[in-house]
Amino acid sequence: MDPAIDLLRALVAIDSVNPSLVPGARGEAEIGRMLAERLGAIGLTVHVHEVAPGRSNVVGVLDGRRAGRSLMLCGHVDTVGVAGMGRPFDPIERDGRVYGRGSQDMKSGVAAMVDAARVLVQGGGLDAGQLLIACVVDEEHGSIGADALVTRWRADGAVVTEPTDLAIAIAHKGFEWVEIETEGRAAHGSRPRDGRDAIRLMARVLGELDALDRTLQSRAAHPLLGAASLHASLIHGGRELSSYPDRCHLQMERRTIPGEQPGCAGREVADILARLSAAIS
Repeated sequence: MDPAIDLLRALVAIDSVNPSLVPGARGEAEIGRMLAERLGAIGLTVHVHEVAPGRSNVVGVLDGRRAGRSLMLCGHVDTVGVAGMGRPFDPIERDGRVYGRGSQDMKSGVAAMVDAARVLVQGGGLDAGQLLIACVVDEEHGSIGADALVTRWRADGAVVTEPTDLAIAIAHKGFEWVEIETEGRAAHGSRPRDGRDAIRLMARVLGELDALDRTLQSRAAHPLLGAASLHASLIHGGRELSSYPDRCHLQMERRTIPGEQPGCAGREVADILARLSAAIS
């Protein structure tokens, strides 16, 4: 068995579903312990930093025989949920591929970087410089692991081993999530003067978001990533067919490109709501 594939199967077999995405999920504690043990057994110096209760980054460090440049290999160990999967933590190898939750995104990348460190150590180690193997938590939600990592560690270069179809990716889009709620007034459907339809109010918001998305995609595109964009992800409103809905709740995602300022989505939505409020009042 290829040691990297063997490690990948072991990682897939561990439930590391992100508890920020799925309430009550197992999280990264078990997979973190396993990786800390594996990195230590290889011969790296292991650092475990708790980012949130039960959720720790694991960093293995291999120092060279003399000073030099440093390289970080970084990957996340959490996964999304497993709804609809029959045996998500039972890695199956078929036609040269391993199947199971996280096998591609991104336990394969984690296995590759850990095994690369093993091969390097067995080949005599580093002549100069430093190698860091960083296994971080919570990439699938808020990236609290990566945020904490960069406050403690620095490197001259880094490779994030996310799946990219074997193409080198040197840029990626960011994202911001915004929640919007419109407030109506509940009333029986037979009393239109008493009711105010929160869903129809949200329709005005959606119309403005549609216009904003067209504007974003008409701007000069990033040479590697294309245009910024947004989409309405989840929406809920109303209580029953026979009454005016008093609330409507929308969750949207704004995809950002390099050069856009943090918080741009919130500011755009605030501007939209201010205009709509002024028009309604």
